Amino acid sequence: MAHSKAAHSKAIVTLAIGKRYIKNWERLCRSNWQQYAEKHGYDLICLDQPLDHSERAQRRSPAWQKCLVLSQDFSAQYEQIAWIDSDILINYNIAPCIFEATPVEKVGAVADWASPIPPLFRQTMQRRNEYFDYVGIDFVNDPAPEYYYKNYGLPPMERMDQIVHTGVMVFSPQQHRQLLEAVYYGYEDKGSAEWNYEARPLSWELMKADCVHWIDHRFNLIWIEYFCLHYPFLLKKTAPQPLRKLQGKLQRLSGDLHLPPLPSLRQRCADAAFLNSFFLHFAGCGQDMALVNSHLSSWKELV
Repeated sequence: MAHSKAAHSKAIVTLAIGKRYIKNWERLCRSNWQQYAEKHGYDLICLDQPLDHSERAQRRSPAWQKCLVLSQDFSAQYEQIAWIDSDILINYNIAPCIFEATPVEKVGAVADWASPIPPLFRQTMQRRNEYFDYVGIDFVNDPAPEYYYKNYGLPPMERMDQIVHTGVMVFSPQQHRQLLEAVYYGYEDKGSAEWNYEARPLSWELMKADCVHWIDHRFNLIWIEYFCLHYPFLLKKTAPQPLRKLQGKLQRLSGDLHLPPLPSLRQRCADAAFLNSFFLHFAGCGQDMALVNSHLSSWKELV
């Protein structure tokens, strides 16, 4: 994607590589991101081509390439850049300016393992791990924050009890480019999703550098964690094939009769989570993004 001269001093940047990811971002995200950017005076940039074409880059997840965003020529035009993963919906009606909360010399981020409060997060992770075990999804058992680093093989440091969630971060290109490049070129991928790609070494380096400024957890509300805590009745195995066929027939019948589809319980819960967030992050649950009415502005619209 070509980049023109910056219209503003701040920009939102994301990366969507591949037809499916670009299509999903254009269909589900562009409108609510654009309205948020216009409301607060940011440029909006969606990168749709890899930033690194090397063989090494092709062997690992594109998620690592967020560490190269500040290395791009366009980045030098901005005082601050907000990195946002492309599987996030923005509640532009209520989300405040994400840059206001972060001093230019700091990296703004949401504290993982602490949202909404540490005891509830531990309960959330226990439920999530039980669910992953039940449905056969691989996961790394991190019983406490320090194991997030230890299990990856990262050495001890003073702030092992704090974790940066790297799905949403505010950077200064002048201040933080070298740190991100050091992570990109200095670490290798563990090879599977349960290791969180770049997240563990990037969080470790940010905490070691003591450059993190914590922002409101609603700037990166994780959908799977939210429903593990608040809606555990949504945690279930995929419906059997005969039931899925019956559900499909009922949906087609409703369409033939021109009946408006009734929102599912999962839709109502996703909409409620969206109303309770600034940015709702569908990490690992991208298929649920389409459930949300991203134009909702009040709980009254759910009634």
